[in-house]
Amino acid sequence: MRAYLVFELRRLIREPRMAIFTVVLPVLIYTISSGSSGDAGQVGGVDVAAYLMVSMAAYGALVGALSVGIAVSQERASGWLRQLRITPLAPTQVVAVKALLASLLAIPPVVSVGLVAAFAHGVSFSAGQWVALVVLMWLGSLPFAAFGLALGFTLPPQLTQPVSMLGVFGLAFLGGLFVPVAVMPHVLASIATWLPSNRFAELGWSVVAGQAPPVGGVAILAAWAVAFGGLAALAYRRSAALR
Repeated sequence: MRAYLVFELRRLIREPRMAIFTVVLPVLIYTISSGSSGDAGQVGGVDVAAYLMVSMAAYGALVGALSVGIAVSQERASGWLRQLRITPLAPTQVVAVKALLASLLAIPPVVSVGLVAAFAHGVSFSAGQWVALVVLMWLGSLPFAAFGLALGFTLPPQLTQPVSMLGVFGLAFLGGLFVPVAVMPHVLASIATWLPSNRFAELGWSVVAGQAPPVGGVAILAAWAVAFGGLAALAYRRSAALR
């Protein structure tokens, strides 16, 4: 499994194109949003600039984590998954390695948006808060990596990218990354609290507010991680057996 992990890590490093979507786009949206909304005021007990920083970092992390499905669908079409199926690697190991590496794509947007917020808008936290923010946003992205894998193991290459992007925008909008839950209609606000995207961003919002993430929110995010992970493992078994 270690050799497979190293192999996949090298492949990830050789694919720099995702930096445009996971780093440049979130930073651009954050810059525009923070400039139009100003730095005054608070949202949910968090300064506007810090709140937007976490929201856009979470959005970039969603894009990065779900993007793994695009590569996986291409691997499935080329027959690579069938080759993996005849190796000693268990389906859960393949899914775990790919999900772990996909989650690493959540780190660059958190760091890049955070740096822009610090230098351009004076967002300032302790070293401990920055470490906690990066670590929690990294771990919290695992459910979305598993979701991306499930899509990649199920859909053909020509459908995986548009469906993944629709998934990203849907989760981001309904989860309160673009519009705060506090100003959403009651029905949408109720839905948002059960979505993994909202609970994912809540990890960051809690850190910048100097609080521990709510236990209920962590439990909901963990439940989504288990569900998506099981779905990805099942989809891998089926796709590898059919190719």
